[in-house]
Amino acid sequence: MVFGMTSPVARGSESLPRLPLPGATPREVRAALLPEYRERFDEDYRAALEEAGRTLELTGVLDTVEHWRTRAWITRDPARHRRMVRRAAELLTGHVPPADEPVAVTEARL
Repeated sequence: MVFGMTSPVARGSESLPRLPLPGATPREVRAALLPEYRERFDEDYRAALEEAGRTLELTGVLDTVEHWRTRAWITRDPARHRRMVRRAAELLTGHVPPADEPVAVTEARL
């Protein structure tokens, strides 16, 4: 396993954020997240740390970091992510979300 590594992702002439590879530190994962997800990451990570302190088991911490690492990859292109979430909401509910609805609200309904 390689620790502390990130990967640049380029698309056309624009460069997307550097993304964490497996084994990345929580700090690297947090830095790769869109700003709107960082508070939720902090909450989940702290809860996992508290649980690890009670159980002396790190699996929850590792799973939490991996979940958010994956989220960083999925959301690296905000426009594409928004389209994907809106389409998923439409397919699952049968209704198109309002155009001005924040993606976090649409995600919460899913």
